[in-house]
Amino acid sequence: MAQSLQQLKRRIKTASNIAQVARSMEMISASKIKRAQKTVENNKPYSEKITNLASSILRHMDREKFQSPYTDGNDSERTLLIVISSDKGLCGSLNTNLFKKLLEVESKNVKILALGRRSHSISSRLSGDFVTGINLGTTTPEYSLVFRLIEIINQEFLKGEVGRVQILYNAFSSIFSQVPTIKTILPIEVQSSEEGTLPYIFEPAAEEIIQDLLPYYIETVLYSSLIEAFTSEQAARMVAMQNAKNNALDIADYLTLSYNKSRQERITNELLSLNNA
Repeated sequence: MAQSLQQLKRRIKTASNIAQVARSMEMISASKIKRAQKTVENNKPYSEKITNLASSILRHMDREKFQSPYTDGNDSERTLLIVISSDKGLCGSLNTNLFKKLLEVESKNVKILALGRRSHSISSRLSGDFVTGINLGTTTPEYSLVFRLIEIINQEFLKGEVGRVQILYNAFSSIFSQVPTIKTILPIEVQSSEEGTLPYIFEPAAEEIIQDLLPYYIETVLYSSLIEAFTSEQAARMVAMQNAKNNALDIADYLTLSYNKSRQERITNELLSLNNA
């Protein structure tokens, strides 16, 4: 009985320690979510302005007067897929759902650029070509990472190695919902417009402006995806650690109850033994 009580005490201590660690990780993720959401909010006006302006010009301008590899594409049938995962685990089913989406992609004509150690690990095992892997760390992605990605994209897309560039990441829907999403970056899809001429007068010409604007448009799409994926990671980890903390506390309560019952039973048996003697 004494050994059983000692075992229960050790298990209670272990469960309490796990709950304490999970609580700390939950608080860290909660603080990171606030900073990440602030970054998303600060980036949103610029992102929307660039996106709307580029889309508006491309819809209204005369395509015969404008040529760009970013919109015209090339004849390659291969795809460069940028996969964004977390560097670390303990974030529930976030990476699992992302990899399920990745496995749905036909890997025969795909070249994979893995961002995050988890995507690096799984992508290197697939049948598609593996370009490189980049670790993201545990802090909000720096904008300088976008320039590194642009360099790789230009090497692959502008040289005709791939005919399409896509990004796979966890889109942030809410604290409790992160959706694996595939977004096409290149070639930029231009929707037809029935609104007539462009409702602006540009100096220099719109064709010259859009040539300089498109790289910023691509940078914006990439950075928005990066910070949204980071926000999703912190939200998933906070919820996972909250569940782990609650489960550990429930186990500790159950073990404490068992310990008290066993201790009371031991005391009662000792009293009965004394009375019988």
